[in-house]
Amino acid sequence: MHNSAKQTNKHADENIIFGGCNKTGLLTFFADLICPGRADIVLALDESTSIVLNNPSQNNWYVRMLGFATNIVRAFSISPDLTQIGVLTYSNNARVRFYLNRYRNSVDVIAAISRLRITLGDTNIADSLRTARTELFSRQHGARPGVPKILILITDGTANIEERRTIPEADETKAAGIQIFTVGIGSQIKEDQLRSIATLRSYFYFATNFATLYNILPRLVNDSCGVVASVSTMSSSTIPTVTTAPDPGPTGIFYNTINSLEFLKC
Repeated sequence: MHNSAKQTNKHADENIIFGGCNKTGLLTFFADLICPGRADIVLALDESTSIVLNNPSQNNWYVRMLGFATNIVRAFSISPDLTQIGVLTYSNNARVRFYLNRYRNSVDVIAAISRLRITLGDTNIADSLRTARTELFSRQHGARPGVPKILILITDGTANIEERRTIPEADETKAAGIQIFTVGIGSQIKEDQLRSIATLRSYFYFATNFATLYNILPRLVNDSCGVVASVSTMSSSTIPTVTTAPDPGPTGIFYNTINSLEFLKC
């Protein structure tokens, strides 16, 4: 770790965040800008047995998976008027951990993520997609009309429960106006399956293992922030469609700052 990373920065701008390995062991990062705009974002975290197989410390879950989720939260302005975060986990079936309107600031969201315990099991991606669409993105649980809806699904495996329902559930989720980003970790994933689930095939991100998961964060946040920025500029009467989803690439609104992040390993 560089010496500069150990120093406490007292910059007065509340939109600047700094990072390192915090007291909970979660990975945090440096950034110059929090992604602006309004969005409803759901994180779908794979908690199947393979996540911690041959990983007795379970750091793949408690440090790397939860740290990755924490970093995504830190990249957005969390409040009831800006970005809301909901979380589900899935193995044999999906479990809602908290809804979009449960927490009103990033501190509370991050604290809730740090308390998540892994339950193990198989991999039911279909149920995670269905649960996100029908429960977390419902108005009853805080989803807001006219606000960009983003689902970030993370897995280290392949659907092995309700496998035939996986792509139909993804199609129904995209048809509901939800932008899907998929993250695959390791050699056991099916890349084509995850690219087909995603709204655009380029909205798939691959990490060779959990230790390198942080490497994909800049592009993921850049692309998802680009969706927030572009859809937020539409009039309130305009309903976004998945067929016109933007692909911001290297010119996305978040790119210039997040591309220069210094990432730290816990």
